[in-house]
Amino acid sequence: MDQDWVRLGEALKAARVATRPKLTQTDVAERLGVSRATVQNIEQGKGFKRVSSAIRAYGTLVGWTAESPEQILAGGDPTPDDPSQRPNLPPAVAKGLPLTVQDELERDGAVVDTAVVHLPDGTAVTVIVKGASQSPTPEERQRHLEAWRRVQPMLRELSYPPERDTA
Repeated sequence: MDQDWVRLGEALKAARVATRPKLTQTDVAERLGVSRATVQNIEQGKGFKRVSSAIRAYGTLVGWTAESPEQILAGGDPTPDDPSQRPNLPPAVAKGLPLTVQDELERDGAVVDTAVVHLPDGTAVTVIVKGASQSPTPEERQRHLEAWRRVQPMLRELSYPPERDTA
């Protein structure tokens, strides 16, 4: 069965308009950390092949569970979120993070590692690497670590001042 992206977009828009106080597309874009054009594309059901973190975060913003976008795509209805069942991030962590980041942190999956990349202008990029499972098998854990080790040298090249191997 084809997934109905237009139906999902219309449902998200209807939920946005029903919020009190009413959220604008600009409000949604700012809270999700995306452009207004992205919000417009989501609401029009344009150009999507999978549920992105922005779509999932949009659903969370309007009060749906994380699985609601897939439910709508399959012809069902969204499930209202039950805050008592939601995993809580410490307020200091959650405050100020875009909803797309909060959504990814709340998803299942064990943290594999983290890294901080210092940029020339004094800012920093923080990378959180998560596996696909909360309880990975030893083989999955090894696969995640190997993939992460292949990416780390590329991140080190971005650091400023460049990190030097001490080995």
